[in-house]
Amino acid sequence: THTPAATAALTGWPRHRAEAALERLQDARLLEAGFDRYQLHDLVGLYAREQAHQDSSEEERGTAVRRALHHYLTTLWMASTILNTDPVPRCPVELPDTIFKDAAEAERWIQDERDNLLAATQQALAGPDPATAIGLAIGLHWPFCYQGWHTQLAEIYAHAIEAADRIAAWEDKAQLGSFLGWVYRDQGRYDAAIAQLETALTDWDRAGLPRRKIGVLNNLGVINTIVGRLDEALAYLESALELNDAAERPGATATIRNNRVHVYYRQGRFDEAIAEARRLVEPGSKTGPLADAGIAFGSLGDAYRHAGRLSEAVESYTTAVRLLRESGYRLKEAVSRWWFGTTLHDLEQHGEAREQWADSVRLLCDARLLTPREATEILGQALPETPQPIKNML
Repeated sequence: THTPAATAALTGWPRHRAEAALERLQDARLLEAGFDRYQLHDLVGLYAREQAHQDSSEEERGTAVRRALHHYLTTLWMASTILNTDPVPRCPVELPDTIFKDAAEAERWIQDERDNLLAATQQALAGPDPATAIGLAIGLHWPFCYQGWHTQLAEIYAHAIEAADRIAAWEDKAQLGSFLGWVYRDQGRYDAAIAQLETALTDWDRAGLPRRKIGVLNNLGVINTIVGRLDEALAYLESALELNDAAERPGATATIRNNRVHVYYRQGRFDEAIAEARRLVEPGSKTGPLADAGIAFGSLGDAYRHAGRLSEAVESYTTAVRLLRESGYRLKEAVSRWWFGTTLHDLEQHGEAREQWADSVRLLCDARLLTPREATEILGQALPETPQPIKNML
């Protein structure tokens, strides 16, 4: 499906002219229309492609494709900027003024355009403009991460890394390597993730941006936490904190400290874990947007749960789930709901526990991290086994 904005970009027409043309095609029953979206019938699409090759030159077709790709690139980056506050490399084209009024609107656009964005990125990677292809691949990460779709981007990232390497775009290659390491981590491919992240550390140095290694070091801390190498995890997180300027990037500091909570309670340092987590959720703490606050409350719930303080864990998880749902961060909402259900089960509130587990599994299915069959098998167990995607995340 296509929007009037995408059609206007493809044709190079003003939006009102594109809308009028789409309406005429709809009236002639050559298009199917939904809310501000249009879809070509298969045969009409085939005929249109044939006519384009017959009536326009290769240069004209290339220019039209470039305009369409740049439409998706700029709109995607605007969505990414709204959904995540961490700095990312420069966009290869000039960004328009803000086109989304809030994160919810950006999220809806991502959901509607998911398949188009994947197709556009794959088309760009096969084309002659590596900067646009790389920009699209980078722009996909945060919007797709919020939906839990980022684990489907491994092949796109790998091809984009090759493109960045060919043109010696070390900043872009480092960022993409960081993202691919993230994907491998969430797929449970820990050795591959560590190898990719170590390469990204080298590429940040080659780019002359050593402070951008903070995210990579943080991810290495997370992976080592998950696999139980807790001393190594703390060392990576401490290195990330030392490199980060807390005044300049308080959100990054909060993220790293939040991950340190998970190391502490795994080491049996429950009081330290709870104290650290509580500092991150205090009024006025610089955790950032709703998603970051929701993650912090989820970590506080985890610390309370491991310490056996289950009633306090329930209170923290309740807040975490609400904030994560409001923020649209579906993947982290699934994680908090799962452990919320586990806590309720331990309190012998079995019906409520089942509701949380079911909601968590539904979110994982929506993200295509579980199949319907896997979901049915998990929820059919007397005591549901923790889904692998949950085990792969803090």
